[in-house]
Amino acid sequence: MRRLVFLAPTVSQVNSVVADFLAVGIEDESIHFIAEDESLIEKISARAATDIETTERENDLDWGMVAGGSFGLAAGLVATTVLGPVGSVVSGGTVVVSSILGIGLGGWLGKLVGEDTPVHLLAKYKHALQQGGVLVMVDIPAERMTETHKLIRQHCPKALVEIIHLHWDHQQAA
Repeated sequence: MRRLVFLAPTVSQVNSVVADFLAVGIEDESIHFIAEDESLIEKISARAATDIETTERENDLDWGMVAGGSFGLAAGLVATTVLGPVGSVVSGGTVVVSSILGIGLGGWLGKLVGEDTPVHLLAKYKHALQQGGVLVMVDIPAERMTETHKLIRQHCPKALVEIIHLHWDHQQAA
């Protein structure tokens, strides 16, 4: 999946683009809006972007889990070294348990930090959003990018259209 992000200067342009999106089969759940003035979202009669689209929660959760797991692994190795040779089962268990606790604690702390961190993308559009623009985010499959980009250009010819590769697009190893 890819996320196309563009700024529409007026509500009428947003309504036109969204009508075309829906006409070509892009689902309503795939379209997200951010506006400084909440009444603009109501005029579009669409749903506003959620915390997942507007904060770094998921990204910080992932990094917190990596950092916490690494710290937990290191702490477990240090603990087995300090405790001395108490047996490979106890030492291995200590390393595994401390790693799992580190992953959990790091993920939790990362999520807490990410909830209060706005997405870096929003800083770029802050001035335009304060002027009454609407930031539109559309999640689409990679093969529909050209078609969707043309629809955006029909209604917002001067809009900067950015493409963001969503991290959950990659196939997971089994």
